[in-house]
Amino acid sequence: MTRVAIFGSAGRMGRLFASQASGKLEIVQTFDKGDNYKLNSSVEVVIDFSQISAWEDLDTLLDGTDVALVSGTTGTEVNESRLLKKWASTRPVFYSSNMSIGIYVLGKLMKVATDMLGDSFDHELVEFHHRNKKDSPSGTALSLLENWPDRVVFGRNGDSGEREPGTAGVHSVRGGDVAGEHHLYFLGDGERLTISHIATDRKIFVAGAVRAAVFIKKKPVGLYGMEDMLE
Repeated sequence: MTRVAIFGSAGRMGRLFASQASGKLEIVQTFDKGDNYKLNSSVEVVIDFSQISAWEDLDTLLDGTDVALVSGTTGTEVNESRLLKKWASTRPVFYSSNMSIGIYVLGKLMKVATDMLGDSFDHELVEFHHRNKKDSPSGTALSLLENWPDRVVFGRNGDSGEREPGTAGVHSVRGGDVAGEHHLYFLGDGERLTISHIATDRKIFVAGAVRAAVFIKKKPVGLYGMEDMLE
């Protein structure tokens, strides 16, 4: 059984992971803010479900080790991408802004639809998440947008004028306890194509992270993602 440590264990996903992954993975250690960041030598994979603000602490935990890492933290920017590259230079790292297998398939379908429909269809993306989510658009939405060549417009208000060709609108909805919804709209003349993914239970993210932990522990040094695990 793969031996793991959970970083961000007091958070929503960290707690869920600890409760659902037991029996599938051996949870050796848990870490949260203020803990002594020292890994047990038996740990094979660190599972990160923290926030970007905690990544300097994660860097401290990983420093001086070559233990594998699985991270599903969203909101990565230039500094965080630098850390991912640093970690992946000394260990196998699995990173995905969304641990759902279905979301990965959504991205593949999005690419197919984009290629087939060309620039005759306009693009819009609407994502829903729970009221406590801090980043917007979601990391998953930002990853999906990489499949569209358009210039991104984040919401619209006031006199925004007619829609500019080559733009994709992105809209974030926050409220309730929504686990996550991403709706892609391809809007043409006389027809509309909608491709959606709706997460009804956060356990799907745990299942993806468990699968990623088993996948990554024996991989060579480098940065891996869903495409490496599923294709």
